[in-house]
Amino acid sequence: MIDRSEVLPNRLAARAAATPQRVYVRAVDGEAWTYADLEERVRMWATRLAGVSVHPGDRVIVMLPSSATAIAVWLAIARLGGVEVPVNIAYRGRFLVHLVTNAGAAVAVVDAAFVDRFAEVEDEIPDCQQVLVVGGPPAAGLARIELRPAADVPASPVPELAEPDASEIATILYTSGTTGASKGVLVTWEQVHWTASRCPPLEGRDESDVFYSPFPLFHMSGKLAVCAAAILGGEIVIRSSFSTSEFWSDVDRYGVTTALLIGSTANFVAKLPARPEDADHSLRNVLIAPPPDDVAAFNRRFGVRCSAVFNMTELSCPISTGWDQELLVRGSVGRVQPGYEVRLVDDLDRPVVVGEIGEIVVRADEPWRLMQGYWGMPDMTVEAWRNLWFHTGDLGRMEPDGAYFFLDRKKDAIRRRGENISSMELEAEIAEHEHVLDVAVVGVPAELGEEDVKAFVVPRSQAFTPEGLIAFLEPRVPAFMLPRYVVVLDELPRTPTEKIQKHVLKAMSPDGHTWERRERP
Repeated sequence: MIDRSEVLPNRLAARAAATPQRVYVRAVDGEAWTYADLEERVRMWATRLAGVSVHPGDRVIVMLPSSATAIAVWLAIARLGGVEVPVNIAYRGRFLVHLVTNAGAAVAVVDAAFVDRFAEVEDEIPDCQQVLVVGGPPAAGLARIELRPAADVPASPVPELAEPDASEIATILYTSGTTGASKGVLVTWEQVHWTASRCPPLEGRDESDVFYSPFPLFHMSGKLAVCAAAILGGEIVIRSSFSTSEFWSDVDRYGVTTALLIGSTANFVAKLPARPEDADHSLRNVLIAPPPDDVAAFNRRFGVRCSAVFNMTELSCPISTGWDQELLVRGSVGRVQPGYEVRLVDDLDRPVVVGEIGEIVVRADEPWRLMQGYWGMPDMTVEAWRNLWFHTGDLGRMEPDGAYFFLDRKKDAIRRRGENISSMELEAEIAEHEHVLDVAVVGVPAELGEEDVKAFVVPRSQAFTPEGLIAFLEPRVPAFMLPRYVVVLDELPRTPTEKIQKHVLKAMSPDGHTWERRERP
């Protein structure tokens, strides 16, 4: 286990004392905080949160865009002994209700732009008692929940801020449910540290490292960058969302040396028009998941080295290529890293022979390195840890030299633009439409990688239209969940036990009955 001094909040406090004037976090809008600036704001937020009675063990909802303030709020909650519960800023309606209700948090820190989401469901989240607003006056008010500008909360002196242990819960990250509602993953500080240490590896990086993070802080992809920069004593550059057109200008403007290209983003960058100066920049290290079709050409063109991993919110990068470019070219996600055990198993958890396909299951040699369960869902926790191994639900194979290859998901989750979508949750929303009788949602390959959402609908009446369905869903679900394709069927294919045969739906070729939504530019 890591020493208490290496736990992120404690390490950052020590950095503030040792290198107070060094820039730690910089937003693309120009805002920059030194390590000392961050520590000052962490302490300020700690006094505010103490002023609304946040105590050790309390969960605090956080619905903020990626920003230095969001980092400060996360760390302040931890220094009070509480647990941050970050919310996907696209959530609303039943998705928001489920998360807030499952977390059972009394206090929420919310950007003014998202207060209306809480107003829409106020009567369905009885545990939530106070909302602290960040970023100006909200457009909507709240009737039952106390709404207070965060800046107006009287400070409550905190004699001594806590120094969390590696075994304590750092955050509860909600990951898409595939057989049920989204689950809150209990992530420890030990797990955060090891995820950050391997995504990408720290070898060859030092305090001069400038980490680029265009991914949200309500996902581990955003949080690992915060920790990696702190471990090295370097800097992190934050963008609220990934922009292909701004990627290289951001790299040049801020001297970025390390970046994540997750999901479709690597393909977006690879498909940019070639330029003579493609390799003339500061970027050297890239975590690329999944790699583009020709990763060797990507490396040559941009003058970078890449690393790939097998990981999910519940894990901490147990399989990695490191900086082994030969493994990447082979299409491998890497080899098992020290401190972990990995197996490929059949449906009865029996190991398969080398070269055969099996489900990837994982456990760690050291305590606290993997998720500690799903908050408020003990049955789901037991199922995931069946036979003392964490079951990923992903299929892979291993070659004789120990190289692992990811093949497919056993689950029904859909991966679109870096977001995991629960088909069950989206189907539940579509089923609420008055003209929908039956529905199934699947993921189909997208042009630039990952998947697009395809909905198969059995109408209740002739009044159903795909355009009407999209209009119905737009105010109810995050934009990334909106179906790209809608197909109208007379009935859904089912097994004798009435289970929908999604593999049959996925295999259906597009025809004249397939409606396609043209996304707004």
